[in-house]
Amino acid sequence: MSVQLASLNCHLDKLFQYGLSIIKENETEILEEWTQMKDYFEKMDKRSAKSVASGIELFSNIIFDQPITKDEFLSKLKNDWNKYITRQPVDQFILTIIESSVHHATKSKTEKKQRDAQAIQYVFNQISEHILSKKADSLFKYEIFLQHLVYSQQMPIEWIAVIEKDGEKFKLENWFNKDKCLLTSQITIEGETMYELTEHLLNFVQTSNKNNILTIPYKDKQLLLSAEVNGTIQITAFINHALQLLQSGKATLAATQREQKWKDAVIMFTESILQVRTFNDALETITEGFVNYLPFERCAIFSYSKTDELGFGLSGHKLDKKAIQAITQDINNLPLINNGLELLRMFDNALKYLQPLYIADVRGELPKQYIKTFELQSIVVVPIFSSSSNELLGAAIIDQGPNQTFSISQDIYTALTKFGHSAGEVLERFNTSMQELNQTVHFSPREIEVLKLMADGESTTGAAGILHLSEYTVRDYITSVMQKMKARNRTEAVARAIRKGVI
Repeated sequence: MSVQLASLNCHLDKLFQYGLSIIKENETEILEEWTQMKDYFEKMDKRSAKSVASGIELFSNIIFDQPITKDEFLSKLKNDWNKYITRQPVDQFILTIIESSVHHATKSKTEKKQRDAQAIQYVFNQISEHILSKKADSLFKYEIFLQHLVYSQQMPIEWIAVIEKDGEKFKLENWFNKDKCLLTSQITIEGETMYELTEHLLNFVQTSNKNNILTIPYKDKQLLLSAEVNGTIQITAFINHALQLLQSGKATLAATQREQKWKDAVIMFTESILQVRTFNDALETITEGFVNYLPFERCAIFSYSKTDELGFGLSGHKLDKKAIQAITQDINNLPLINNGLELLRMFDNALKYLQPLYIADVRGELPKQYIKTFELQSIVVVPIFSSSSNELLGAAIIDQGPNQTFSISQDIYTALTKFGHSAGEVLERFNTSMQELNQTVHFSPREIEVLKLMADGESTTGAAGILHLSEYTVRDYITSVMQKMKARNRTEAVARAIRKGVI
């Protein structure tokens, strides 16, 4: 399992446990809701009344029980559900009304209503998936595959033994034969070599003289097969091919399950930001979402001004917001990010090709003051864009904590792209606020340096010497500052900058 997937699993498990804790905190109200619901179905003499009552009793006994892990909780719930609830279409109906009653009983209890509701929804999504869906993992267990091979009357296989190496010895791990008689835990068959173990095994079980003993490697194990002589070549080829298909199927299932987790994260992120009502709420929800639903610890969001080619800080989660909001950066001074924007400068419709930018080590890629202030090491820059307006609105910069290095997989690239798209569509709703921000006078760090030197009375020549720039370059900065401040001369530009708190 990749580091990102393990971390994502941890994030989603925390969300599940949080949802479960909200439910347990509201036990009294929920039980009242369930009692009223059960009484209603019984009073109305509904056909599903018995199933509803059984479902409520089952949930009451398990969900408010002593703390257990997510896997234990889901396993116990599924076992009891299959035992007491008849498998029929009414299952989803019962789960739906139980979930609805939980939402109703908890909806006004805390300030973070949206987060609580989403956590509860995720709990019931996992419950529904676990109870109602077929457990596909068992389809790709090699033990089940071997059982089917041996038990089949169409295959000339008498028995199959599974051998594993335990230290310096070879040990019989499992054994299947036509009589479905497996080795008991009291019997141990082992040997210093595969040959010795095979001899011990043949002494233990009678094998027809018409059979051959075949050895087939499988992962870190060895399979011993007793099969009829005439079919050994075909059987060996068949089993080798079948085991490869088994592994491919298992890998495909794992990829599908991994993809579903990323989809769950994207869905929950999108649902959370669609509920925002103000621009500030949108910024807060977006920055929190990158951390709550993906394996990251910190997030900062920046706006992008295409006219000035500047990026300026808007908000941050688990970061100093004031420090983020104090940032105004000329994108031209960030080579990697600037190169990523070249497509936008060349083609107006290139936004769909803009991908998250992973930077393994920010040294030499970002200004030193940012690296030091925020203790940056590895980061990901996620474009926030709106496909409806075909406009780059900004970017989210995320990492896994102070001075942390990490790598990311293709799965996370896909998820981050969708996060950026969803965030852009929501921010587009606050287009007026975004435009006001972009129309605000912003100065690049170099322009602020020139302004400060102007305020100190430095001449163009003096400023050029201090900044190690040519006089022509300094004059360009002074002209730019005067234009932005709508000032007629340097003195007026400095005065207005001081009044506005720029310097």
